Amino acid sequence: MKYFRLLCVNLCLLVVTVPVMASADSVMAVHRQLFADLKKQIAEAEQANAEVLSPERFGKAMKYYKDADNTFHQARNLESVRADIARSQEWLNKAMQVVEISAITFAPAMQNRDNALSADAPKYAAAAWQAAEKALRDAANEIEDGDLRDARESARQVAGLYQQAELQAIKTNYLSGAQALLKQAKEEKADRYATKTFIDAKLLLEQAERELTENRYDTDYPRDLARRARNEAQHAITITRLAIGVNRKDFAVEDIITNYEKPLIAIADELNIVPSLHDGYEPTRDAILQRVAVLQKEAQELGQLRLVVEDHEAEIARLAALVKDYELKLGIYDEQLSMYNEQLAAEERYRALLAELENIFTAEEAEVFRQGKTLIVRMVGLNFDSGKAELKTEHKKLLAKVVYAVQLAKSELATIEGHTDSYGGDDSNMKLSEARASAVVDYLKVEPSLINTQLKAVGYGETRPIANNESEAGRTRNRRIDVVIQLEREDAKAAPAAPAATTAAPAATGSESSPSSP
Repeated sequence: MKYFRLLCVNLCLLVVTVPVMASADSVMAVHRQLFADLKKQIAEAEQANAEVLSPERFGKAMKYYKDADNTFHQARNLESVRADIARSQEWLNKAMQVVEISAITFAPAMQNRDNALSADAPKYAAAAWQAAEKALRDAANEIEDGDLRDARESARQVAGLYQQAELQAIKTNYLSGAQALLKQAKEEKADRYATKTFIDAKLLLEQAERELTENRYDTDYPRDLARRARNEAQHAITITRLAIGVNRKDFAVEDIITNYEKPLIAIADELNIVPSLHDGYEPTRDAILQRVAVLQKEAQELGQLRLVVEDHEAEIARLAALVKDYELKLGIYDEQLSMYNEQLAAEERYRALLAELENIFTAEEAEVFRQGKTLIVRMVGLNFDSGKAELKTEHKKLLAKVVYAVQLAKSELATIEGHTDSYGGDDSNMKLSEARASAVVDYLKVEPSLINTQLKAVGYGETRPIANNESEAGRTRNRRIDVVIQLEREDAKAAPAAPAATTAAPAATGSESSPSSP
């Protein structure tokens, strides 16, 4: 009888619990359906730094989002929930309008903010970081209030505040870390067993301290020096321990060499390369680098195909939904199908154009790839002298190919983008990139074949790196000219009217490179 009563109780609990669980699942399904678009819009706004670049409007959007969420979970009127969702979306749209302006106005400031974050300024320079954050919010509020002139002036001040925060963090974080490691290296007798590496670390630290003191407007170079000093100090400690171990006969030199060869062998094995180390590591290294270059090219092509597949899937899903809901009449369906076929034909033309242009440029001259509806010619073979914006005679052959590429694309709009590395002042790098872009536009606009193409020069300074600025190879890649060719003619026609070419290049001032990075 006792077990029978217990069984009855459990059955009653099951009967009560199952509908409640089913009901909870239904509630969550409704919540996902109601809030899906809003959550996606919030994620896009956060990705665009709307919280920083339009704090007031983004804050109002989040308030209405929380109100809608609370109202929903309190099981109140769904109409009130929908109304708050609509208000949140409205404020997000307003925030993104401000972000479009702020992203340009605050580009140097946001770059400096990222640099300060990379130096752990919130941890190592908390007061300076908070001051910069407050100044950025105040400046962003000026744009929200329509005061663009004051916002531009404030943006320069904000960039300086973030630079100061980064400088303090670098001194506290990187210099102190390098100093501590050098002290440890000295105690472990690295000056005796790893003399060259120890001296290199010491000289790098002294140079970093000197750069941080003498040049307050370029923290990229001294930060790089401080990091290298810390790495070399640790390197000296490692070499010292190995040297002492050899002297004590804890292990042999052969053990050290084979252990250091293991990572190279593992990488080669992963790439299906037979390592050949009897003549040194260079042959295996070169084979790995060649295979990596091939993989990078394949990854780029795969990325383009993925974009095409996503476009096709979205279009197919849209048409399938229309058919399923019986909202598509036969005539409209034929029209949509015809448009879709035209899109497929256009995509095929774009692929053929990309293939043809890839055959025009050598790997030393330019990289050619697509991003959506634009074609980009990255002229790696067009190298300006440090701090200069004058074209050279040897550039003319490459520029002639660029003219042919724009003509072949039948584009009505081509944007010439100038970029620099991170060394040098932000303002001077911005002016230098604009001057270089304008020099290319001035050269191209005299070409009769481009008379129907609108040419625009834009400088981005150091704000859009494509490689690591902490290595010479990376800085060389970042000092570049990109030719962005618009493939959609309709987009070009919809753009605001502009002169056939930009004005003469402004005077180039400053330099993006340090003395050790020509």
